[in-house]
Amino acid sequence: MKKNIIIVILFGSLIGYLFGSIIFKNYKGSDLINEDGNIYYLQYGVYTTIEAANSNTENLKEEHFIKELDNKYYVYLGVTTDYDKALKLKEKYENENIHIYIRSDFVENSETLKKLKEYDEQIDNLDNTSEVMKKIFENSNLNL
Repeated sequence: MKKNIIIVILFGSLIGYLFGSIIFKNYKGSDLINEDGNIYYLQYGVYTTIEAANSNTENLKEEHFIKELDNKYYVYLGVTTDYDKALKLKEKYENENIHIYIRSDFVENSETLKKLKEYDEQIDNLDNTSEVMKKIFENSNLNL
């Protein structure tokens, strides 16, 4: 009787091992969890009409761009691939009484990501943020 139980346990373990190896061999979940594709928008506001977005940003001295998404208009003061840099930029803007929100997104386009990382490297001491953001916003090849 004990031999039968041991045989069943060994047989069940062997089948479990085989199925487990097949599943883990074909698992591609780590490809979907990719920190390299994360970008961080510095969001100034969300509006229901383009007119409202334009009127609320006309006195804004900072470079910005407006993106339509799901019939809403998002106003962004910046975009970066580095979360720490996004936090520093948020602090910089809040010191100027500009309240923003950091919104994360994922970009699959490797060219866009590569270009954004190049722009991130150009930001030094946050003094030239406006010039770099202007370049980013004017770059029509970026799919932001």
